[in-house]
Amino acid sequence: MKFKKLLGMSMIVSAVQLRSSKDIESNIQKAVNIIKLAKSDLIIFPELFNTGYYQENYERSNVSPILKASERSKAVIVAGMAEIEGNDIYNTAFVIHKGRVIGKHRKTKLFPLTHEIEVFKAGNEIEVIETPICKLGIVICYELRFPEITRKLVRQGAKIIAVPAVFPKERIDHWKVLLRARAIENQVYVVGANCVGEFCGGNSMIIDPFGRVLAEAGFDEGIISAEIDLSFVDEVRRKFPFLDFKSQ
Repeated sequence: MKFKKLLGMSMIVSAVQLRSSKDIESNIQKAVNIIKLAKSDLIIFPELFNTGYYQENYERSNVSPILKASERSKAVIVAGMAEIEGNDIYNTAFVIHKGRVIGKHRKTKLFPLTHEIEVFKAGNEIEVIETPICKLGIVICYELRFPEITRKLVRQGAKIIAVPAVFPKERIDHWKVLLRARAIENQVYVVGANCVGEFCGGNSMIIDPFGRVLAEAGFDEGIISAEIDLSFVDEVRRKFPFLDFKSQ
């Protein structure tokens, strides 16, 4: 799907840090309110933000309220939600703009230490998504540990990597290192949106192609934002031509 260029190279990106409860309606209402109020060009919600990591909620997942809320927003929205297709359930990040799903990524690497691997079906595609702001790559939580996934997306032209996650407190240092590593080794913007709660570690981050942290959350619900310039991706790659794919 092709889009006319709606923005210049400079834009505001935001990562939403939510405490997802068992109450789907409450989780959705938080997201709807953020979409209505945010002035961002890109808004990223955590993994499974509407259902939480509660297995009994997955079959009630519904993207419609987010589609409706997006109709009057300028933002491209990345929303991590359970997706039902026939008898299968996918851990999916929907990409939404102006009331439409313009792309999606189904998690390809299911976490082996929880019920996820038993409940969800793994996706089988790793593809950039064309959006009005740029080619966008999505890496869902555990996929962050597989550098080849991000590299494939960057080879396809991604300039921003969105990382919706349910990353635990006990390994939050890994989260921080992995986000920065993916940004540095691929010279790309990385936006990680994590949840908070009893097990979840927060610390959502926005990182530039040089590995600098532009914004970082703590352990509270909220939204972090940063102004980014996509031309900086090209500048870094020209100055430090470590991604010369032609010579690899």
